[in-house]
Amino acid sequence: MRRYRDAAGLRQRELGELLGYSEPWVSALETGRLLPKADQVAAIEKALHIPSGVLLEVCRQLDIDPTPQWFREWRDVETTADVLRWVELSIIPGLLQTEDYAAVLLGGDQAAVAARMERQELLTRDSPEPPMLHFVLDETVLYRGRGGPKVMHDQLMHLADSAGSRLTIQVVRSDVNPRSLGAYILATVDGRDVAYLETAVRGLVTSAREDVSILSRAWESVRSFAMPQHESIDFIRRTAEERWV
Repeated sequence: MRRYRDAAGLRQRELGELLGYSEPWVSALETGRLLPKADQVAAIEKALHIPSGVLLEVCRQLDIDPTPQWFREWRDVETTADVLRWVELSIIPGLLQTEDYAAVLLGGDQAAVAARMERQELLTRDSPEPPMLHFVLDETVLYRGRGGPKVMHDQLMHLADSAGSRLTIQVVRSDVNPRSLGAYILATVDGRDVAYLETAVRGLVTSAREDVSILSRAWESVRSFAMPQHESIDFIRRTAEERWV
């Protein structure tokens, strides 16, 4: 890819602008820390005037995508969802993690961190419109130290700054949280609900009507115990300043 870019007389930043991505994203591709998706490869080939399929074949041979196979199915659901409802009990949700926080969770694996940061692009994309996102976090999420005070302080402030009309965040006190079903995500795609649940060994994706019904009821239950968004954001900021400085 770098050979073709150099031949085209483009810098990483310039190629990124043509593709609608950042310079670090292009750098991650060229250094092998991130594997692009098929549609991204096609766009790169077009931008650099590469015969169709040349780079795609290279990607297929490498197949270094750090995302576990069982999560790739959910990633496809997530990127096409109209609404995401997320309950988390122990860590900051992946879509809201800072790079430093993610690096701690992922053991410093740069490819995995780059993939997680790329995943967050759905929050700011222009087309299609980003999904509506609703998060309910157990307060324990804010107390579990990951990477030291600065990492946690920056992460909680980023969390608070992320909230808005299309991205809501509510905190539920641990002593009133039903949390009977653990952490899970509900995605609405074209009017159909799909769920993702964490297990001890892998994630599980299900669209079974009974599973979705149970999780939908659990969502309504846990959200009813959560603090309103404005109180939750104040609580997050206060925790950052009082606990992680």
